[in-house]
Amino acid sequence: MRDRHMFRLLVQLGTVAVCLAVAVLLAAPAVQAGSSANEIKNCPDQNWCSYHRTVDSAWRYSPLNQINTSNVKKLRPAWIFQPGDPRMGLHSTPLVIDGYMYVATNPSTVWKLNAVTGERVWAYVPKMDESVVSRSFFAHTRGLAIGDGRVYMGTVDGRLVALDESTGQPIWDRQVVNSKKDTIGFSGAATFVSSDLLVIGQNGGEYPIEGKIFGINPKTGDIKWIFYTTGRDDPRALATWKGDSWKYGGGGSWQPGSVDYDNNQIFMGTGNPDPDYDYCGADCRNVNADGWRPGDNLYTSSTVALDLSNGKLNWYFQEAPSDPYDYDAAPGEYVLFDDARGRKLVLHPGKNGFNHVHDRKTGKPIAVYPDMKSYNWTSGFNLETGEWENMLWPKPGEKTLVCPAIDGGHSWNPGTYDPQTKLFYRIANEWCMYLTVSPKGGGTTISAGSETRITEPFAQAFMSAEWVGTSPPGESSAYGRLTARDPVSGKIAWEKRYDIIPHSTLLSTGGGLLFVGTTDGFVEGLDAKTGNVLWRFNNGSGHNGGIISYAVGGKQYIGVAVGHGSYVGRALADHYHKDKIINMKESAAIVVFSLD
Repeated sequence: MRDRHMFRLLVQLGTVAVCLAVAVLLAAPAVQAGSSANEIKNCPDQNWCSYHRTVDSAWRYSPLNQINTSNVKKLRPAWIFQPGDPRMGLHSTPLVIDGYMYVATNPSTVWKLNAVTGERVWAYVPKMDESVVSRSFFAHTRGLAIGDGRVYMGTVDGRLVALDESTGQPIWDRQVVNSKKDTIGFSGAATFVSSDLLVIGQNGGEYPIEGKIFGINPKTGDIKWIFYTTGRDDPRALATWKGDSWKYGGGGSWQPGSVDYDNNQIFMGTGNPDPDYDYCGADCRNVNADGWRPGDNLYTSSTVALDLSNGKLNWYFQEAPSDPYDYDAAPGEYVLFDDARGRKLVLHPGKNGFNHVHDRKTGKPIAVYPDMKSYNWTSGFNLETGEWENMLWPKPGEKTLVCPAIDGGHSWNPGTYDPQTKLFYRIANEWCMYLTVSPKGGGTTISAGSETRITEPFAQAFMSAEWVGTSPPGESSAYGRLTARDPVSGKIAWEKRYDIIPHSTLLSTGGGLLFVGTTDGFVEGLDAKTGNVLWRFNNGSGHNGGIISYAVGGKQYIGVAVGHGSYVGRALADHYHKDKIINMKESAAIVVFSLD
């Protein structure tokens, strides 16, 4: 009897142990083979591991070469996925890990697809605070991150969610931003740095809030550190704001960064100060001037290099002091490369229309040169004095021609660096605007937002100007240029003009190809050396998102985010090119191509 009792007890204890083990497995999913921290850091050739494919270079280059200049004409559609909600189009870049695609669609939905067939595996549709979603200027997403078996999604209403990569079920869900009060949330992808760190910035340059970049524990969602983009607790930065205007200074950081592992830092871009336009005119850099936010407004409209351990600032570079044009530096495209002299550099194309090349460790400007032709806000950057020269200061109440327009000489559609050609490829937007800044006390037309700073009961967009798009001087219409340049000197190898500005990302590949999506519906494959168009396909709608390449089972694919929408897409179709783009409606789809 005693032996039999002991046997039953051991069986019961074994059952409890098994149940506990199962519970642990459910609570903490096993790290997926292709999304371990090491493989996200060292992305395998067949995968697209992060927003720019690699977290530490941002080249948007795929080494795959099965599809190449000799056979690209044989590309055919393999499958199409339509998420069903076309609001504001499709802005994001899909990720692919070991045969599965992860896609973020507006406003904050996540899909897992079979990357060979397009078949849906799971979908995550978050229940959100619709009062925030309905009033936010940023009810959209531009991407997600993945790492250690978790998919990380920032939501419009200020939450950060980690989903089980296999099932799509939430592992943790954290309210990181007080969106009920501040209105802003997350629209850009996070950057998965390591098993111990995820970095993401909130949006919100158009709102009177305090901009923040967060260092997050990816296992739990807990905040490890915060960098305040308007200078809280930083005497150097606070000295560039009048009074307490920094508390309402905007400066959202709405795109992912690039990781410099050698120097234990991440490069992030910060948004414009709020309001977007101030009435202080030529006195705006004087912190004692009369205005909403006089002073240089550090660290808005800047590149910031942040220490991964604590979020402290290593160095910064301001791309528009006291930004009077909405030329924020937030488009997160920090391209890390070594030049012919072995210098370790980082390049950032700014909304101001310039390319900025820095020493990665110190931030020293190595080269600052214009990528666009039609700029008039400055005569250039002086490397010796460290100053932007002859800045244009619009006078309040007076219509002023400003080039580039509000959406920038470079928008948030990143370019690509090809290590084979050693060229950097980018879309430059040649467009301008007539800007009328509201004078003190208002009384003029404004294009968007409230007429004054409103923070109660919640923050409202505050831009304080009217802007009307127009063509560059001497041109009958706005236009785009695809430039292929030496990234340091800026010397052009070739360029291609587009009568309608393209707004897709670019992709270069080991097959010698360069891909671009046009606003009037075509995806093109070009010879990366010459710019000659080798293949063209009509996707039927504009392009505002990512183009990627991946392989499954030894077969290479080209994946294209398709869908008219976004504020830039709307400006192109409804204003700048309305005579060429007739009745284009917002849509969303992933179209994937392979060789027939």
